[in-house]
Amino acid sequence: MLMRFLQFSLCFIILASALLISSCEDDIDFAGDHVETPVLFGLLDKNDSLHYVKLTRTFGGSNNALEVAQIADSSYFQDADIKVEEWASLPPNNVNTKIRTWVLKDTILTTKVPGAFYSPNQKVYYFKTEPFNISNQPALGDPNLNVALKDEATYKLIATINGGEIVVTGETELVAGMAITQPSAAGSYAFVKTVNGVKQYNALSLKANNGNAEVVDARIQVFFDEYFNGVPVQKSFTWKVGELNGDQIVGTTSNLPANGETFYTLIKNNCTNDPTITKRKLTSVRLLMTGGADDLSKYILVNQPSSSLAQNKPSFTNLSRADGGPVIGIFSSRMTNKQEKFNTNSTATLDYLSRKELSTGPITGLLMFCSDYQPDINSGEFWICQ
Repeated sequence: MLMRFLQFSLCFIILASALLISSCEDDIDFAGDHVETPVLFGLLDKNDSLHYVKLTRTFGGSNNALEVAQIADSSYFQDADIKVEEWASLPPNNVNTKIRTWVLKDTILTTKVPGAFYSPNQKVYYFKTEPFNISNQPALGDPNLNVALKDEATYKLIATINGGEIVVTGETELVAGMAITQPSAAGSYAFVKTVNGVKQYNALSLKANNGNAEVVDARIQVFFDEYFNGVPVQKSFTWKVGELNGDQIVGTTSNLPANGETFYTLIKNNCTNDPTITKRKLTSVRLLMTGGADDLSKYILVNQPSSSLAQNKPSFTNLSRADGGPVIGIFSSRMTNKQEKFNTNSTATLDYLSRKELSTGPITGLLMFCSDYQPDINSGEFWICQ
């Protein structure tokens, strides 16, 4: 979903532009010379059912930029029509053909984090498809707008702004061929191990085949219940394990280590400080490994903080304007792979040593985590749930 993964905010770009405009007005009249600049951000993911594009604009004028940034209307164009086209070479003549066109609708999300810019509402544009399903893949050339995006296709974006005053275009291929290889779907997480009889925290390897991804991000979402007078209340947090990009991508497989001590520390830090809690139970752990396309990789690298004293930074975008004017942002793709392990009386998210560490270890041992996994009950473990 939008901004769910690879949290690349364009806010700092817009704010920097706005501050530049407002702070230099004694020397140059930017209010009159300001060129309205679209800021567009969109990522396609064939494993998603909703595909979002966000379109805003930079602003100029003599007003205080920080005050203007808090007004939503100052960041939106008067009107915009956005569409995404699917193009592919079709047999028998292998002619590049436009197969489908989605006209995006606009909606308001309430998920924008408070900061220098208006929040929590934000306008985005979207279209729907079915998520990719390996057992049900309609043929390339199917005109049905609902079927999943296609690996073999190229996707072109056309944003017509203010009645054609500005036209922004971009295109991308999809990230494909990426898959989680470790941990296995049937295995449990091993955040603790023994070496020569001594217990120590384990650096669990998270591995994935890269496919054609040029940037790889790994995150773990942890879900657990806290019981208040016998009533469970769900808690969760997301742990960004790491990211590989550019020269860090070597070969066909990515490997990111998830440190066991960090796992238990994050659980402790995300528990509610409430003496009325009577017990806690880990319910599931979800692994998300996401790969981004080459253009997305370049965009991330270019927008990393500068280490130069001069703070001179290049810019990158794969978008263009029909009139040759400026545009900020990117239209690219990613592929998100999800693996979720649930705790039940017959399945365990963590292996034995890791379960025991959660309930009795030095970091989380006083937090009343217990197990209702049947083998633990059968073994008479003292940290089973009562």
